[in-house]
Amino acid sequence: MTPEELFAEWTAAWVTRDPAERLRRFEACCVDEVEFVPPDERPVVRGRRALADHVTEHTAAWPDGVTAVLAGPPVGDHDWRRAYVRWIFPSAVLVGLDIIRVENGKIATMLVFAEGAQP
Repeated sequence: MTPEELFAEWTAAWVTRDPAERLRRFEACCVDEVEFVPPDERPVVRGRRALADHVTEHTAAWPDGVTAVLAGPPVGDHDWRRAYVRWIFPSAVLVGLDIIRVENGKIATMLVFAEGAQP
């Protein structure tokens, strides 16, 4: 997958309400032992199944209709890419800086910095 496709699959996994689809999407874009470093006090999550379970729990209270789009194309060097992602909720738009390390064409590490809300 291209970096754009990896980010698209990753964000689609976050916004789906279907846990089976979420796991399928993480399997498509992540290595088995993917590492997710959240932007807050949550612990690092390792492994696709653990990641899918974490996201299911974390997004359970999200309203229907949340979407995510890249604010621009991913940029980077070697095996690292970064992109700004706009998380569009019914009442707010949040921005995050997502940084991925790619291994064998899949996400091996995802590090997220929360930038905050946009008007």
